[in-house]
Amino acid sequence: MDYNYPELYYRIYPKVIDTVSRYMDSNQHFHDITEEDMEKMIDDVYEKMVAECPEIAEDPMERRSRGSRYRITQRPFFGRRRLVRDIISIILLSELLRRTNPYGYGYGSEYSPWY
Repeated sequence: MDYNYPELYYRIYPKVIDTVSRYMDSNQHFHDITEEDMEKMIDDVYEKMVAECPEIAEDPMERRSRGSRYRITQRPFFGRRRLVRDIISIILLSELLRRTNPYGYGYGSEYSPWY
């Protein structure tokens, strides 16, 4: 199957690869990644994305509310910054899992390679 990822994925992925590679080169014990390390890596990738696409840091027009106060409290708004950081987090976690456990990632305990 050929999956087409959004353009944003193709812009984020190389930056994540670079960030993870630098992290793994500088830290020998990459199995114990702290939450602070994750946040630093996410911030690093996010800053690179904002430098490449400055519109990510800008709030969209939807941010300015035009409805009643009740409707605003019922529907939470997630701006571009938060959505991009969430996508970066998902891609980063995926890459870290792939690198730390290349044979077990994505398979259950019943997986046995057929080589």
